[in-house]
Amino acid sequence: MEKSVFLYVRGDDYSAMIFDRNFNAQEIYEDMIRKGESSRTIDGEDYMDIDIVEFDKVDTRFMSWIKNNLCDYDQLKGSDIFEVKALK
Repeated sequence: MEKSVFLYVRGDDYSAMIFDRNFNAQEIYEDMIRKGESSRTIDGEDYMDIDIVEFDKVDTRFMSWIKNNLCDYDQLKGSDIFEVKALK
């Protein structure tokens, strides 16, 4: 069965926005999988907690609709999800 995999990033006020700007979600995900991690904390100049979350296949149009219609843009700066390609 296909699944949708996301990195759930949260922390300080702008953690998700900084993560999106400074990191490659796919590379972080693959590194976490290689190291057997399901969660990671980045604690340097910026602080963020990252969890791998998996669901049955989620329609990407639905995800866009949720983010555009039900999520507050300012809240997404601090806490957001980033879709990654699942490793088999």
